[in-house]
Amino acid sequence: MAGETLVLSGTAAGLTGSVPSFAAGISLWASSLVLLGIPRTFPMWGRLAGFVAAILFVVTAARIFFWGEVLLPTAAPLPSLGYPFLVLAFAGWIYRQIRPEQP
Repeated sequence: MAGETLVLSGTAAGLTGSVPSFAAGISLWASSLVLLGIPRTFPMWGRLAGFVAAILFVVTAARIFFWGEVLLPTAAPLPSLGYPFLVLAFAGWIYRQIRPEQP
């Protein structure tokens, strides 16, 4: 929730002005994806997708914070490459919630 709030908070500043808040938001996304992927509650494919998305988002945030690059949220290949893996992680969480309990 906090990561998404930071990502969306910069929308009033325009694409270029939103880069710092976007980097902070995806950093929080990355940390939450790692923390949610550690327990074995969710399916392995969803956990792996979350780890891949986290790595891609950390690389994007590092390029913005440490190297001063202006990477827009719509830039390719990073961060655009991380979004499909984020969606796969979401699908894994949803799958876990709707599947019947197993003994």
